[in-house]
Amino acid sequence: MNTIRYLVSGKGIFNSICDLIIRPQRAVYDPRTDLGPTIFRLDADDPQRYKRTDLTIENMRGLTLQCSWFRTLSNEKQPCIVYIHGNCGSRYDALEALFLLKEGYSLFCFDAAGSGLSDGEYISLGFYERQDLAAVVDYLEDQEEVDGIGLWGRSMGAVTSIMYASKDNSIKCIVCDSPFSTLRSLVNDLVKQHGSKRFPSSLINKIVNRMRKRIAARAAFNIDDLDTLKYASECTVPAFIFHGREDDFVFPRNSIDVSNYFMGPCLHHLVDGGHNDERGEDVRNTIKGFFSLYLVLKRENGRPVAHLMQDATNRVPREYIPRVDSGDVSSSPERDGDDNDNNSGVGGSGDVSVDDGGNSSNSDEVHGLEGSGDEEEPIDEAPSRPLSASLAPVRVTKPWFYDPNDLLLERKD
Repeated sequence: MNTIRYLVSGKGIFNSICDLIIRPQRAVYDPRTDLGPTIFRLDADDPQRYKRTDLTIENMRGLTLQCSWFRTLSNEKQPCIVYIHGNCGSRYDALEALFLLKEGYSLFCFDAAGSGLSDGEYISLGFYERQDLAAVVDYLEDQEEVDGIGLWGRSMGAVTSIMYASKDNSIKCIVCDSPFSTLRSLVNDLVKQHGSKRFPSSLINKIVNRMRKRIAARAAFNIDDLDTLKYASECTVPAFIFHGREDDFVFPRNSIDVSNYFMGPCLHHLVDGGHNDERGEDVRNTIKGFFSLYLVLKRENGRPVAHLMQDATNRVPREYIPRVDSGDVSSSPERDGDDNDNNSGVGGSGDVSVDDGGNSSNSDEVHGLEGSGDEEEPIDEAPSRPLSASLAPVRVTKPWFYDPNDLLLERKD
């Protein structure tokens, strides 16, 4: 029996990690109740009333995306923030951003293809989600009441925001909560963290390469194409990147590396909390100030306002060193210098049979990255919780206040 197949399937780690990447637990919710009333206030003392409009948009693959747009009843012209959820999330997660309505923004959110109530079977952690985002941006740019667009992405959504903004300079700014640096390095971390008691280190690269082929066969994308560092090195759109210190799914060093490679103005903060925790008031205040800087103030005395942003001018982006082209996922064995069975460390040369492509370099040395000093965290210790815990939805406190008298307004609307 193939040793790797036995190791990775015997405990379910192989399938669990593949599913976490392309088919995690799908968010289930009822828009009629979970997204709140269609006309609402944010608190009892708020004189402003807002509305939620539900709509659908078709992406370039012909899949229907379920969307919601939160804005004032008067449809006044405002900057719009597009919220992009994480891998097991949905537009429900955007409720954490409703506080922005009071700041003079509208909020647009959607279920990415393969997520929530939208069409599609698989997600891709950013690869195809950027097409969904492109369809949303195209729609918003045609709306007269939209005065500039900013992005707020979480995890998968953060990576999607960076990938998209690197190609579309019409985006004014992006907020990125816990992006990963490369999908290959994230998969390596997951295998090490959740399989360290079972897998010899010499086999981890082989396991990741087999996952790469499985994911390509099922979801039609190459994990090596999800390289956030590359897109960050090409992105000039201003970014605020932050990460929870207690994140044990996407380790904080990921966003540190992304910010180091960022070409444009970039502010990075480590904040309290884990991967799916609701962010604190300090984070929300920074987000308010950041969006105000680039969507409201825009220019000061005729010049860009980037100089107002802390540590945006003295930072020198790290040079990006491209990975060797991965080529065709199904036929690139020449890149896999590790697939020497005599060095596999498992049962001699006859016990391992792997026909996978992949990068022959050590998986921890991504793009020649030297590391981030004291911020580095161990990735090969026993996991603090089961892998399934990473599938938990973002924790959100429902932020609206509903006055029964608004029923009259709702019926008129």
